[in-house]
Order: sequence, then structure tokens, then C-alpha cells
Amino acid sequence: MGCLIGAYSLQAQPYTSKNGWFQVDQIRGCAPFTVTITNPSFGGKVCTPCTMYYNGTVGQPCPAAGGANNLFTFTYTTPGTYQLCVSYPVVGNDIITLTVDPNTPPPFNVYSCANDKVSIKITDTFYDLYRIDFNNDGTVDTSLPSSNNQVANFNYGANGNYTISVKGEKLNSATNCAANLKAYTAIPALPVPVLNSLAAVDAATLQLNYTPQTNIEYQVDLAFNNITNFQQYQKLYAVNSLTVPSLSLNANYYCLRLSSFDPCANTNTYTFPICSHNLSTTAISGADQLNWQTAPAGMLSTQIWRNVNQGASAPLATVSGATTSYLDNNVVCKTNYCYQLTSSYAGGVTSTSLAKCVDAFLKQTPTPINNVSSVIGNSTPADVTLAWLQDPAFTSVGYSVFRSQNDTNYTLNGSTTSTQYTDASYEAGYCYLINYTDNCDNSSAKGFPACPIVLSGSVNDINEPTLKWSGYKGWLQGVKGYVVQKFNASGQLIQTFNTTDTTFVDNQTDPVNQVVFYKITATPNQAGVSNSISNEVKIIKGVHLFYPTAFNPESKMAAVNRTFIVKGQYISRLQLQVFDRWGTLVYFSDQNEPWDGRKEGVNMPDATYVWTAEGEDLAGNSFKKSGTILLIRK
Repeated sequence: MGCLIGAYSLQAQPYTSKNGWFQVDQIRGCAPFTVTITNPSFGGKVCTPCTMYYNGTVGQPCPAAGGANNLFTFTYTTPGTYQLCVSYPVVGNDIITLTVDPNTPPPFNVYSCANDKVSIKITDTFYDLYRIDFNNDGTVDTSLPSSNNQVANFNYGANGNYTISVKGEKLNSATNCAANLKAYTAIPALPVPVLNSLAAVDAATLQLNYTPQTNIEYQVDLAFNNITNFQQYQKLYAVNSLTVPSLSLNANYYCLRLSSFDPCANTNTYTFPICSHNLSTTAISGADQLNWQTAPAGMLSTQIWRNVNQGASAPLATVSGATTSYLDNNVVCKTNYCYQLTSSYAGGVTSTSLAKCVDAFLKQTPTPINNVSSVIGNSTPADVTLAWLQDPAFTSVGYSVFRSQNDTNYTLNGSTTSTQYTDASYEAGYCYLINYTDNCDNSSAKGFPACPIVLSGSVNDINEPTLKWSGYKGWLQGVKGYVVQKFNASGQLIQTFNTTDTTFVDNQTDPVNQVVFYKITATPNQAGVSNSISNEVKIIKGVHLFYPTAFNPESKMAAVNRTFIVKGQYISRLQLQVFDRWGTLVYFSDQNEPWDGRKEGVNMPDATYVWTAEGEDLAGNSFKKSGTILLIRK
């Protein structure tokens, strides 16, 4: 026959089954929990014999079922609720409910008090009653009912080592639950807490770190923007840090103090206060300004760190604890700097601020570019190449080249990152301005205009070239002098002439070079400035034919022409023809030979003859000339 499960009412020991047919010694206990049927025939029923079921399921008889005198003992090792069932012959079954609790020693905290006292707090609520033996000598000193955070104090009367035992009990339960044992050392006075650090975690959070000691309850007090008006913030036990949230570190500073709390006397043993920083950073031209608010009392010094997140190995500076500002003037514009403070107190205690970042800048006007040199025709005859000097105190990130006609109304012509620029569309009369932007985004002052040398030339009737040029404009300290360079048609330098004027006449005799080229080089007064070179001009000298109007082949006078010849400069080929009045050719030469007044060896009569000369000069130009010549023999 199976056993039915049902409810029952708690009774005083011994405990009677549901139908009152048998009794047991316990109905509840901690695992392992042993229960014994003390009277299987309590209700007048007779076991001849009975069958015992330890968990209320038919077909699963308990070990040693029946036993001597039908008594029964069984040990439950697993926590849970069980139905102990006794099956009687003929009349049926009876049950009783058993509860097996986990055998968990009740947790409790031990707090040291001064004067060899102790205070404990029961943090467990599972049991209905807690029995406390402060000396673990088997004598219960105090019993506390179940309630959240019940406290008991005890005076040992002498410092030393002790063991505290706390054992929990349930109502109507066996007393077999294990006790929780904790060692305790009674002390005459509470120690001062050991602070380690205070650090800003973020803009709303501080973290306090300290070294806790065994069995000490700590109390944290908090004040903001002062070091005197503290309020209790939180109690701590068996932890080494405290996170304080919901603050405003960008608007306030906060001071914390830690104390060892004596719960027996309700007194505290305080540390010195440790304070955070309200740090601000402001970029000013060429520097970063740091200001902070804190309570400097007790601060020995403050280290200022820069870019600690980038692995800074040493502080930027160390100032006194009373200092509340710092100017960092060793900054580079357009660079982001992050600053953090670490203040030191006695005993190696530190307080670390938030990191505050700022972009450095520098407002200044870079010096202008006042020395620009120009070379015309450096690459092609129609270009000009500009080169300039810039103050090395400034770093340029780019140059802007402006151009105008005759030094008025400048417009942007181009840009470059080097100190050289070529204008491929140069025309005579152009002037240039060079401005630049430095690496801090500052624009330079307006520079000195540069107007390339414009050279022109002409030649007179006696083949003397005259050169004129515009004085070079582009150097702050002006022109020292000019060098006139003369080149032949092959580009070889023939001669140089030095002058300080802007006009030059080349009256040097030169029967060889019909075609010559000239350039003007300006030299500066200021050292380190490159020369400026003008455009090139080409001068082609004329052949300038000359010839007599009469000749006498038979004259004995040296001053009288005895032949007729057409001469000139720079002639590469000449053909001479002479005709009589009837147009008959009387003389021909293509070797530039003179006519001696004869035709085929026969003297021609005195008369006026017509001649023509045509040919080509060294420059490849053709020429033709005609005239008359008087032949006189008398």
C-alpha cells in the first residue's frame, strides 16, 4: 500500500505523525540529519511488523525496515523535504513530513573595538536563532533572534587571540547545524587607516584606495569645495577601495577622509583629508594655461604630467602643494596636449586628477618675404623663375604667388610649398609678391614686391649696341651693381662689363661677332640673396657697305684709290658686277676681288660705270646695293 502525503501541525517533542500512530525524535535539521522513530505504536496500532518508507514512495523501503522492536533510524544527507511513511498491517499508512536544511554556517562580520572589545554583526537571516560563543568554550554568551544585521558586543578584558563561534538554529529543529568559527585578536586601540590614493576615474567618479586591516570597520566622510564640513558618506568593511559616483569634477573639488570606526563606543580614528582637483586647461597664444582648485592642506607637492596617456615617463614639472596654476610655454601649435595632476601627501599618498586636453595655438604675424630674386628665361624664353628667402624663425606650409602688371592690382597667380616658383606665362612689366602661411595657420605680412629686370637693346649706324634695362626691384637692401654679359651666337660668354647704371653702350670693336646676345645680372647688397637675371636680347649688327665713288688705276698717290671694291662687316658672300653705260658687263667677281679698270686685260676708257653688289652676311641675311663709280686715268 502506498503512503499519502499530507500536512501536519508542529508539536512539542516528541513529534507525532499525521494520524497519531507513531512518533519521531526530530522533524527538522541540517544535513546530514538523522531521524529516529521512537514509538511506532503510539496510537495503539501494532506493527507485526510495519514497513518503513523514508521518502514516502511505495516500493522504496527504508534500510533496516522493521528493525528490532520495529524501531527505525535513517540519516538524510541531501537537503530537501521528505515524507517518512510507516505502513501498518491491515489498517494502512501514516506519515510525517521532515525538512533537511543545508548545513551552512551562518555568516557574520567581526568588528574590532578599542579596549579589548569586539562587536559582531549577524548578516544571515536563514536561521530563527543565533547562539554566540565569544570564547568558543561551549558556553553561549549571547543569543540573537533572526533579524537583519543584528549586533552583539563583548568585552574580553584583555588583548589577545580568541575564537568566536556563531551557530544558527531553526524552530522545532535539531541543533546539529555547524557553527561558524572566526579567529579574533582583541586590541587596546584602533589603528589609523592606511590611505593609498584618490583618483578621478571620469568626470563624475572618484575612487579611493586604501589598505584595510582585519576586522576593522571603516567610515568615509565627504566634503566638497572645503576641507572642514565633512558628512558621513559610507561605511566599509573587508574591501580596499570605494567608488564615489554622481560627482561633478569639472565644477568642484572633493575632499575625503577615512576613519577606523569603533562600533562599541561609536567613535572614529581619522586620517588626514585627501582632496581631488578641479583642473581646467586653456590654450593661449604660444602656451597652455593650467589652473586648478583644491584644498592644499597636507599636500607636499604636485606633479604636472603631460600626455601621460602616450607613455610620458617623467612629469612635465613639479610644483609646491600650495601652487594652483602652471603655464606650459613649451608647446607646438595645432598639437593636442593632455594634462594630469598628481598631488603627494605624507606617507606616499597621492591624489590624481582628471586628464584635461587642449589644442595649442600660436597667433603671430610671420615676417614678410622681402628678398625675391628672379631669372627670366630659365626654362623657356617666356618664363620667369622666382626664388626667395624666408625668415627661418617661421615654418611655412605653403606660399602664395601674386602677380600684377606694373606693380598694381595683384592677383593670385599660383602656389607652391618650395621657395621657388616659375611663371610660364611671364610678360615684360610683371611684378610679383610672395606671401606665406606658417604651420600655425598664420598669414605673413605683405612682402616686398619683386619686378624682374626688363632689358631692351638697339644698335647705331656704327654697330655700337646700346642696352637699357629697368632697375631691379625685389631686395630690401637694394642692388649692389649690374653685370652686363655678352654672348656669341653659340651661347659662349664673350665679355662681361660691370656697371651701376641701367644703360650701357658696347663700343668695343668686334669684327667677328655680328650676332651677339646680352643679359643683365643684378647683384644684391645683402649676403645670401641670389642674383637676378634679365631677359636676353639679341643684337644683329649691319654689314654697313662702304665703297669709293672714283678710282685711278694709274695714280702714284697713296691716298688715291687705284681699284674699286665694295667692302663691309660680317660678309660671308659677296658678288660684284660692273656695267658700262650701255649695260654691258665689264667686270664680275664672286670672290669679293677689286676691279682694276680693265676688261679681259684691256684698259677701259674713263667713264662713269654702274655697279651692283649683292650677297649674304654672317647672320644669313641677304643684302643688295648698287651705285656708280668714276674711272679716271688722267
